[in-house]
Amino acid sequence: MFSIFKSFSTELKFYLLMNALFAFGTSLSGVFQSVFLWKLDKTYSLLAYYSMYWSVAIIISFGLCAWLARKTSPMITMRLGFVFYLITYLIMLFFHDTLDEHIMLLGISNGLAMSLYYVGMHMAVLDLTTNDKRDQFLYIQGILFTIGGVIAPLLSGLMISRFAGMIGYYVVFMATCVFLFIAFIVSLRVKGNPVTTKSHFWEVIKNPSPEWKKMYSIMFADGIVSGAFTTFLITMMTFKVAGGELNLGLYNTGAQIMSIVAFYMLAKYSKAKDRITVFAIGSVTILLSSILISAYPIFISLVIFGILSPIAMNMIGTSMNAMIYESIERDPDYQEKRLDYIIIREIPLGVGRIIGVVLFLSMRKYFDLEALLPISFSIFPIVYVLMIPTLYFIWNKPNGKMKAGTTN
Repeated sequence: MFSIFKSFSTELKFYLLMNALFAFGTSLSGVFQSVFLWKLDKTYSLLAYYSMYWSVAIIISFGLCAWLARKTSPMITMRLGFVFYLITYLIMLFFHDTLDEHIMLLGISNGLAMSLYYVGMHMAVLDLTTNDKRDQFLYIQGILFTIGGVIAPLLSGLMISRFAGMIGYYVVFMATCVFLFIAFIVSLRVKGNPVTTKSHFWEVIKNPSPEWKKMYSIMFADGIVSGAFTTFLITMMTFKVAGGELNLGLYNTGAQIMSIVAFYMLAKYSKAKDRITVFAIGSVTILLSSILISAYPIFISLVIFGILSPIAMNMIGTSMNAMIYESIERDPDYQEKRLDYIIIREIPLGVGRIIGVVLFLSMRKYFDLEALLPISFSIFPIVYVLMIPTLYFIWNKPNGKMKAGTTN
């Protein structure tokens, strides 16, 4: 791996350093942000509405971010993403105890930050990689981003535990702001590549690649799960079983170490042709481990979930993203249209997130607060398993003309 780094250009090294700083800073606050919001009302409603607000903000603002990327460059939008992430945490620090009254403002700021950042990130992945090597690149990038998250949750848990009340959370959020500011400074050394100023939005809507059109259902389904399950349910379930911020920090440190191991093994052995198999194994694994910890919320279940879930989620996320990127590349004119594909992707994904939050809020009518968490936690991963046959029929044709991981 070190030999690969030596071959990187200076600009690419700064790009990786920039994202490593960003990953460390957000990892300091990441899992504890959900706990902080939960403590403001001791129900899951505030978390659900926060997720809904930033999901709506992403759908609305991605078009604006695309316009900005064309007028400047995707790297500029990524840089502004750091700024709005910083603003998001400053909002949390400024309002602190009354944040529940400004949850819409917080959600909009976070949604805009995510839109700006991910426009730049997705464009960088498409520009820096080719389809046959993309899985390995995504896994290696995952290793670099996850390294920063190994120590961060443990440090945060220690800091929060050392202070009374909510003071520890404010210290952690301030530390996150510092790292986001440093990441912004480093980003000034990365220029990035400009994109065409002409929009092909309606062309992509009306006449995308055949694979992309079929992937809409996959992106929508992924949004349903990410709207509630990956956004806050995993954090709250593990927090409940772990029994405190310090234990949650220890758990997440262990989970991040497992993520690094998973990324390394998958980067070494996984191939583009194995994407559906990798996705299927990950989907079944996350479902079974979620059911286990929901049915038996004890220490041994937490350990098993901590070992299996990082591996499973990495298998699911990387395989699915690689297939989405490939479906973009199957458009003969994807170089000119790639930004429009990235923007349009957020429509089914964002709608799915909103539906996921609505489903979670609807479940409150049928289950009391104590039962809501474990039941919803074991239900949402079912969606991943239901996606397996759809992916198979998209990427495996009976006549053999198309296989996952190949190009026309």
